[in-house]
Amino acid sequence: MLNCIYKEDNSICTTTDYENSPDKYRGLIYCIECGAKAWFTKGYETQKINRMACFGAKHKDGCNASTVEFISDDHEVNEGDESNQNSDIRVDLDKASTQSIYVSNDNNKHGDDESEWKGKSKKRAIGNSDGFPLGKSLRQLLTNLCRNTDYAEDDQTITIVANSGRIVLEGELKQNLVKIENVTKKHIGKDYIFWGKVNNLSTDKNGDLWLNYGDYRTEPSIALNSRLKEELLTNFKLKDVSELDGSDIIIVGHVGFSPQGKAIIKTGFTKYMSFRRIRVA
Repeated sequence: MLNCIYKEDNSICTTTDYENSPDKYRGLIYCIECGAKAWFTKGYETQKINRMACFGAKHKDGCNASTVEFISDDHEVNEGDESNQNSDIRVDLDKASTQSIYVSNDNNKHGDDESEWKGKSKKRAIGNSDGFPLGKSLRQLLTNLCRNTDYAEDDQTITIVANSGRIVLEGELKQNLVKIENVTKKHIGKDYIFWGKVNNLSTDKNGDLWLNYGDYRTEPSIALNSRLKEELLTNFKLKDVSELDGSDIIIVGHVGFSPQGKAIIKTGFTKYMSFRRIRVA
């Protein structure tokens, strides 16, 4: 998708427009056909691939606006027995392996013709048929949630531990799970598992990183201080935070609200979060 609607004045935003003025368009672009939130993907190149810049979106059913297929990097998902996915869950944050996100080099490439890039994604089950409770990483939990919107409706319990068994969070999964767009002031005061889409991001004058669900002025954001931003780059092997545009995210943390009523989610450690990178096939 090479053009989007800029919601402030219903004008057309091209990939060149966005890259030249990201602060103007960030979180304010939508699919022309179905109205879904859109995100910008830089042109990039690897040893085998040379892609031009485009927009991505989780299009509504029946939308034909995009010829580009975005796939997830479900590289950390283990093979297993799908029937066991509804077992009670234990996540040990200190045993999580270092995770890599798709890495590429910017090429500043734009174009006028819609691409027909296609890819194939494999369906893989998650879990361990012998384990109870089922041992998972945050990344695996995020994959389940993205693949099955009703995943948390089977009365699983979850225990998240760190530092040799210290309990970070425990209880019924669906009572501790919050979609980022559904955050309200009733969630203030305790840690939750927040998850959803990173539509766009920015770094402020203090070096803090803001991962935004949509309109960065009013809709929820995840805020990481400059220390956590640097740890994020190192621990997830990122060349630049822009590689997270369009990703799914899961984070164990707490929420507060700005004086203007904007929800801001924070956490203390990068091991309390993970991503499901969405990239061009």
